[in-house]
Amino acid sequence: MPRRSLTPALIAEAALRLGDRDGPAAMSMRRIAGELGCDPMAIYRHYPNRESLLDAVADLALADVAAPERAAGWDERVRGILLAVRAAALRHPGIAAHVAARPPLGAHGLRLAGELNAALAEAGLSSSGVVRAVQALIAYVAAALAMAVNAGVRDERWHQVSRALTGLPGEDLPVVGSDEQFEYGLRLMINGIRAEVG
Repeated sequence: MPRRSLTPALIAEAALRLGDRDGPAAMSMRRIAGELGCDPMAIYRHYPNRESLLDAVADLALADVAAPERAAGWDERVRGILLAVRAAALRHPGIAAHVAARPPLGAHGLRLAGELNAALAEAGLSSSGVVRAVQALIAYVAAALAMAVNAGVRDERWHQVSRALTGLPGEDLPVVGSDEQFEYGLRLMINGIRAEVG
């Protein structure tokens, strides 16, 4: 089978596959080059460094996040986008932590940011309010995603915290990084935006 020419898209796709299969530690330039059957220096002709390649892979991970229906309310659109971004990142374990650390600024990330901007403007926020709300929402998603990558089970620390809260409201703690915890925090943020424009 003839070897395909290397392109930025082909490299990012191979890196995403490798990370899905073998996790974040596998996503070195050498391993990605091995996946592609090329010399690592060939990748540097398309990406100046590993971080720029991982930025492209993070953006690719968001490719299937669909734009919400415009007929839906602004709050449902915000909720839908952010739930879908988190789910898409978690489907790709090799790149999820990078998505959390550096929200993607490629075509897919910018498309989703545009959808968030439009929904928040429809909510009644001023232009500067939209920017601030987007920043706050992205910071929340990034932190929640980092927690999901690093936690997600009722481990010994969860039991310690749960015991420490005995007798206080919230004894039944959600697992750090869980869907339940994320959705609760997202609801609080959306309610806060409603209050801001109310």
